[in-house]
Amino acid sequence: MRRTARIILVLLGMVLILFIALSGLFEDYLWYSDLGYSQLFWTPLISKGIIQIINGTILFTFIAGTLFSIRHAILTFVNERLRKRLRLVHEMDRPLYHLSQRKMTLWLIIISVLISFGVSFVTGFTGWLEVLTFLNATPFGQGDPIFFKDLGFYVFQLPFFFTIYNAFFGPLFFLTFFTIVFYSFAGVIHFQSLFIWKKQAIEINSAARRHLALLITVLFLFKGFGCYLDTFRLLYSQHGLVLGAGYADLHATLPALKALMVLCALSVVGGILSFFKNEVRLLTLPILVIFISIPLLSGLGPMVLQSMVVIPNELEKETSYIQNEIALTRFAYGLDQISEEDYQADQPLTSETLQQELPTLNNVRLNDPHPLLRTYTQKQGIRPYYKFYNIDMDRYRINGEYRQVMLAPREFSYQDLENTAQTFVNLRFKYTHGFGVVASFANSVTPEGLPAFAIKDVPPTTDYQELQISQPRIYFGEMTHDWVVVNTDLKEFDYPEGKANAETRYEGKSGIKLSPFNRLMLSLKHGTLRFYLANEINSQSRILLHRNIMDRVEKLAPFLQYDDNPYLVVDEGRLKWIIDAYTVSNTFPYSSMYPERELNYIRNSVKVVVDAYDGTVAFFAVDTEDPILQTYRKIFPGVFKDLSAMPDTLQTHLRYPETLFKIQSTMLKNFHMTDPTVFYNKEDAWDIAKELFGSEPQNIAPYYSVMRLPDSEQPESVLMIPFTPSSNANNIRNNMVAWLAARMDDEHYGELKLYKVPKNTEVDGPLQVESRIDQDPEISKQLALWDQKGSSVIRGDLVVLPLAGKFLYVEPVYLQSAKAGSIPEMRRVIVAYGDKIVMSETFEEALAQLFGVRLKLSPPPPANVSALALTSMDAELKTEETADAKEPADPQEDTQALLKQIEQIREMLNQLEQQFKKITGDSVDSEGGKNADKAAHEVQPDPDDDSANLDQSKTNP
Repeated sequence: MRRTARIILVLLGMVLILFIALSGLFEDYLWYSDLGYSQLFWTPLISKGIIQIINGTILFTFIAGTLFSIRHAILTFVNERLRKRLRLVHEMDRPLYHLSQRKMTLWLIIISVLISFGVSFVTGFTGWLEVLTFLNATPFGQGDPIFFKDLGFYVFQLPFFFTIYNAFFGPLFFLTFFTIVFYSFAGVIHFQSLFIWKKQAIEINSAARRHLALLITVLFLFKGFGCYLDTFRLLYSQHGLVLGAGYADLHATLPALKALMVLCALSVVGGILSFFKNEVRLLTLPILVIFISIPLLSGLGPMVLQSMVVIPNELEKETSYIQNEIALTRFAYGLDQISEEDYQADQPLTSETLQQELPTLNNVRLNDPHPLLRTYTQKQGIRPYYKFYNIDMDRYRINGEYRQVMLAPREFSYQDLENTAQTFVNLRFKYTHGFGVVASFANSVTPEGLPAFAIKDVPPTTDYQELQISQPRIYFGEMTHDWVVVNTDLKEFDYPEGKANAETRYEGKSGIKLSPFNRLMLSLKHGTLRFYLANEINSQSRILLHRNIMDRVEKLAPFLQYDDNPYLVVDEGRLKWIIDAYTVSNTFPYSSMYPERELNYIRNSVKVVVDAYDGTVAFFAVDTEDPILQTYRKIFPGVFKDLSAMPDTLQTHLRYPETLFKIQSTMLKNFHMTDPTVFYNKEDAWDIAKELFGSEPQNIAPYYSVMRLPDSEQPESVLMIPFTPSSNANNIRNNMVAWLAARMDDEHYGELKLYKVPKNTEVDGPLQVESRIDQDPEISKQLALWDQKGSSVIRGDLVVLPLAGKFLYVEPVYLQSAKAGSIPEMRRVIVAYGDKIVMSETFEEALAQLFGVRLKLSPPPPANVSALALTSMDAELKTEETADAKEPADPQEDTQALLKQIEQIREMLNQLEQQFKKITGDSVDSEGGKNADKAAHEVQPDPDDDSANLDQSKTNP
């Protein structure tokens, strides 16, 4: 009975261990299936399994065959050692332990299985994608300049061949080495002399000789194959000046590799002959020759040629190879698709041209993202547990006007709940989502120096129809890292509302249902019994997993790389995340490596859309000509939808990705030079323009802007960055030489335009403008006065604005108290044009001082403001009239209602009056501009005013 109970307990324990081991896999299956991507689960899983079985079987055959071949020697060796160690025990009339052949066979099988399938597990886990891309490879339609192989060979086939080579050569080498060492210790091999090329230098029996001949023959076959692969790897060489195959690589290393292949072939022949002939030197001499030849041919030869021939005539010898590097690097990073134009940068700005550029001026980014994030947190955080992770830049058509909008989702921060409230029920059932967004126009600032909110409060309110939100709940975001259970008997917290909080129930599509078996497996996976013990869970409850949007898409498609900056958009009342995904390679020939991401080929081929409410994920193919994406579409049919399947309303929010733009800008610093001689001498190398953060120069980050490009009629959304000449200790130049713009609207999406400043035109760069700001006596005096007595200055990002053939520089200046919880307030705007620089309270006043004309810069589109306000008030009045008709009037309530209506009307009239003044403001003549300039310089701050603060140097938020 006890024995039966023990067996049952052991069996139950084994079943429990099996279920625990499979629980994670089962959860993944449920999760992938719930999102409709079960093939993204099964394809890698089955591929890994097949690769492990094939690879493991082949390795098992070699390892087990070798071990069984030396089984008798191993058995003899082990028993001899045991007999010597236990001789004393034997003399004491105790039985001597003897290892039987049966036990030895069992141990050899176990060792073979563990080694072979352990190695194959690693290979299958990491190499499954190389195998599938090899089987589904798509040609690039362009060959390399040396071996004339299609570029797809280096992206798809070569990694697969290296995977095969690495999977077998290493284990076989160690197996051969172990066998030789064991034969030596077991006395099967006797070394009579160190001169192994002599006939009697080594004594070995025939069985061991044939065994080693077989192993060494296979080893030399793989080594020859590796030398063949190394010939193509020369196109990634980093020896000498050229990245890729240079003169020494092709005239010394390549012949050396070919010679090694011949030696390996001869060694294979020697191994075969040694299998049949009793001649050990057929094995030993090839090994000796190979070990001597590798450093001489592959190392010393190319080094001598490089030093003696190439370096004295480097440009002459390397010119054609430099051209290869330039051409293929530009192709790999999409730089060959950049169209170039001259930008004169010396055209005068007149009142007429300024009027024509009003759409651009109306979208100048005065709200800097870093101070804006603090302002959002202080003014719109509502509760401590609401946080804003990032500011997203986008554009919307508001009443027909193209406006740049800055938007931040209000996510729930579980860490900021009171410690006593961080219970299991609250964290998993109650507090499940964030709520709404905050938005403001890039150029809209209130008289108090704060952003004018386009969307605000909880629930979110807006005066603009295009920004209306019907589903503001954020279950999936950038700050959501933990799983939650929804549709429980306990209603979820929705948002704070007076004394009682509003509550809701999840109605989204995704979520794994908590059926009895699912509860069991999830309990084992997460190590908790709460799925059974919690009374709140019912048959309709669901668990939401992987709610962080980056973790979510990376788990679905780990073979893609993703942009660091996902952004949220308002699409027909719903909140949706858009994430840019890249197809990349690090085996593209002759292409310079981008070290931060270890790649040398990149395309933004995929856009990923994640619904913030229900977490549904959609992959859209935007670059259907990319061979890597075409290969992935063959491997995972149906996963990547055509871009035409994306709603038009969502397509208008597609952005050129910032990460890709940074990579391209970095590579463009040198690879805009297409002449090999110029490239070799670095005559025209660039740097990304710099601005000051604190006292240290820092690269300007790419920034989105709504502007009219020089050859365009309409304003459009672009991503741009300026360039200056490359500087070193002996040559510091910060003037503007070019700027790159990425277009992203309609049919122009993805177009890159490089505008070059003529070499005979001198234009101040951003760092020079920053120095001029610091050196201006009036501005520096004012900033110094404000930067004291508990206040500090925050100088925002310097925005470079190409404008009608000239450059305008705009920098907002913020004032912030040193007290905790203070809000940065924009108090001044610095604008520079040519050799003029001014600081004024508003952008309009600064333009008036610079150009002597007051432009009618429009505020946020007002048409819908009054309409929506009147509609809302009219609805309230109708509701109240209906209520009055049903119930007898209370005089006191009537009075309060009337006062409330009067207050609403007064507030509405004040808003309309302010908008009317901004719209109908009269232009000022040049004398008026001078008077405004004079008045601005005459205004001095009160030195005793503690609320004033500013710092000459920017602080890095």
